[in-house]
Amino acid sequence: MVQETPATPAQRRRDLRASLLLGLACLLVYNANMRLIAAGDTYPARYLPFGILRYGSVLLDPIAGVTAQGRVHPYWIVPVPGGHAVSLYPVVLPVLVAPLYVPAVAYLELSGWTPHRLDRVARIMEKVTASLLAAACTALMYLLLRRRAGPGDGLLLALAFAFGTNTWMIGGQALWQHGLAELLLAGALLLLAGPCTAGRALAAGALLGLLAGNRPPDAVLAAALGLYGLRWAGRRAPLLAAAAAVPAGLVLVYNLAATGRLGGAYWLSGDASFFHHPLLPGIAALLVSPARGLFVFSPFLLLLPFGVGRALRDPGTRGHTQAAGAGVIVQVLLYAKSEWRAGAAWGPRWLTDMLPLLFWMLAPVVVALRGAGRLAFVLATGAAIAIQAIGAFWYTGASDEVIYGGPGGPAGMAAAWNPRNAPFIVELQHPRAPMDLALDVRGNIDRIDAGGREVAAVAPGAPLAVEGWALFGAHPPAEVVVLLDDRPLGRTATFFDRRDVRETLHTSSPAGWRLAFRADGIEPGEHVLEATARVAEGGEYRHLAQRTFRVLAPAPAGQEGSARGAGVAAGPPAPAEPAAAARRAVALLAANQQAAGYWLTVYTGAPRFEAPRPELNTFLVSMLVDLLEPVAAAAGLDESLQRARRYLAGQVEASGLVRYHGRPDAPTIPSLGCAITPDADDTALVWRIAGGERALRSRALAALGRYRTGDGLYRTWLAPPERYQCVDPGKDPNPADAGIQMHVYLLLATAEPPAARALCRSLARTIAEDRVWVYYQAAPLVPLLRAGDLRRAGCPLRLPEPRQRTGVPGQEIWLAAGRLLERYLGAGGPAPSPAETSALLAALSRDDFAAIRRSPPLLYHNDLTASTPRYYWSADFGYALWIRLYLRSGASAASARGSGAKAAS
Repeated sequence: MVQETPATPAQRRRDLRASLLLGLACLLVYNANMRLIAAGDTYPARYLPFGILRYGSVLLDPIAGVTAQGRVHPYWIVPVPGGHAVSLYPVVLPVLVAPLYVPAVAYLELSGWTPHRLDRVARIMEKVTASLLAAACTALMYLLLRRRAGPGDGLLLALAFAFGTNTWMIGGQALWQHGLAELLLAGALLLLAGPCTAGRALAAGALLGLLAGNRPPDAVLAAALGLYGLRWAGRRAPLLAAAAAVPAGLVLVYNLAATGRLGGAYWLSGDASFFHHPLLPGIAALLVSPARGLFVFSPFLLLLPFGVGRALRDPGTRGHTQAAGAGVIVQVLLYAKSEWRAGAAWGPRWLTDMLPLLFWMLAPVVVALRGAGRLAFVLATGAAIAIQAIGAFWYTGASDEVIYGGPGGPAGMAAAWNPRNAPFIVELQHPRAPMDLALDVRGNIDRIDAGGREVAAVAPGAPLAVEGWALFGAHPPAEVVVLLDDRPLGRTATFFDRRDVRETLHTSSPAGWRLAFRADGIEPGEHVLEATARVAEGGEYRHLAQRTFRVLAPAPAGQEGSARGAGVAAGPPAPAEPAAAARRAVALLAANQQAAGYWLTVYTGAPRFEAPRPELNTFLVSMLVDLLEPVAAAAGLDESLQRARRYLAGQVEASGLVRYHGRPDAPTIPSLGCAITPDADDTALVWRIAGGERALRSRALAALGRYRTGDGLYRTWLAPPERYQCVDPGKDPNPADAGIQMHVYLLLATAEPPAARALCRSLARTIAEDRVWVYYQAAPLVPLLRAGDLRRAGCPLRLPEPRQRTGVPGQEIWLAAGRLLERYLGAGGPAPSPAETSALLAALSRDDFAAIRRSPPLLYHNDLTASTPRYYWSADFGYALWIRLYLRSGASAASARGSGAKAAS
């Protein structure tokens, strides 16, 4: 293969200088955001070079701790026979970049190999190395494109490649395999675009062999170019083949030696269903979906179909172009059968590797452009650069949460097709991501506390607290998140002074943090707590520390004392009197509240309390504040409710609306919820309870008004159906539920009294109709309590008798408790007798509130005509209702007040 017009030595020198200057410019731009945009996929490549240089091993054994980043079972580390640990991904990338790490290793040798220092240096090295690979690739691409274009067109195409594709956001930001794949492919193309010599044949073969070994799907590209290369090499073809076989063979040897399988760790950890997706929708998604479409993120590539014919007409480049096109087509077909969203990343990550091939085919059509066509190409390139810049400076993963939170959750694809979920739209809805690459994070988990004592083992159900400290540089982080066995346990953004930290590190910033939780539902055995932190909202979570503790098997009857004597936190014995039960209920409620201010709900798939799973929602927090507010001071729960209100106030978005699972950028999404569509219920509850800016409240009220039905009721979802996120609609995609009307009325009663009166009349006319009983059809407790609230707020609504009954086992006692409370509040009927109240309270509190744990209140369910049934329960609501009844009945409030304040502090 020869170029159309041989370059003179002077031209080659100019091109080389231009390529070096372009590479330097890329290096500066790629690092301008001063942040590392990485994922678990890149962690092995981040740390393995240190293991290779210091320990001489490509196994993760000597650096497994730091590579795991505090996770108990990280997917990027694969255990193999012999007790060793290896990277899920091939080791070509970390082996090739290891020489670049020599200065970093030398620095660590001089300053000391501490895990904290290694982690900080490794993060910086990952970003610098990745940006260097991407910059070098761009420099090579300029030289390659000059084989088919003049200096001006070559520079235009190289700039489009560098800044208008995922070369910037994937190759230049972290050590994904894709960055090295681009570099290897660009080098091979450049060699194959010139005359063949023995040295060129060996080099091209080695690059193609490395390409296949670096990322197995790229074997398709390597094979396509390799077949062309054999023809290009002619009599030197054996040299090319031998050179390709060496790195490919070494990878296979590593796979066999490390894992016992030719396919390596991929084979051990593969999912047989990974390539079982439909082909044609996958092709469309890879090319034009708003979330991952190649032509959406790099629209100038739409010219490619017009360039293929022109390139094929050139006899000097026809074979090259045919090989490139064949490789691209086969790889697109391969990826189309896969889960094409490609995990948490920016844009068409999986098509990044083939970009050098696409630009090789694109060059002829750009050269031929004139006038309006050239202007369109330049404008499309500008749009692509803007999209990549948004990623570099704004991307935090919020868009991934939206994409993966659509109908069907991780198994659904609908959200990725919604134009409003395009990452370059979603990510601009929050502030620019922090420049936290060079910031030093320090911290620790100091103790696990039970009842004021540090413990290493706890009994099931024991209330606990984990305490520690954290600093980013000299300042506290935005928040600390604690994980239990890799699952989020809770978070806190509240920090207090730690004298020991202040004096040791010479900082005046508060660094201490504390998170309360409860050992409910945790299997006996050893468990791992991990603390992570991020410097600012939208920043990357950084590992702080981890600590283990043990949950004991339930002690046999009569042996509780021995557990306490051994320094183990055991649950207290069954309360012997109502005052003791009150103190216990307050303590349980306070312990279950997370540091951020929320309580967790649990849900089941049937109207039985079996196999519950936790979730976070704003609804329960609002209901608990409402229920406890009248007795908060007497119970010593004032501070708890203040934290709950602060949490609720923080869920109001710029639109004034609130989502059931809270803000879409919360770290608890998607593990404890998803980025669901804003709704009338939670918006009304939060605004009435937590308040906020009047302008935002006006927006919320206006949105509610837009979703008012013709008969005067208010619909659930505050968005049109085509914009639903994480919603499983039933027969009516946007129902006007009776319980929701009650919550909206309570807001309007104070915000817009005329609208409240109109709603009261509409609800009275429709309350007996089946269509308004959507979320409380089998769960009447909340409507029962809310009907009393409406009467006291001026709407004398009476629930139909059939709507006050339930067939769900174990719920009659909660309906009895609700009716008892309403009688105390003047709902009519005889005043409760002390004996009646005492009997119910005793039944619920017996054996340390076993009845509540066995069958907590059923608060609501999803639309029973939807595809997935779910029923939502809360033991904390049971404790709160017990406390409210106990204190309202006139029993000794003082006994609960003293210890309650202590438990809530």
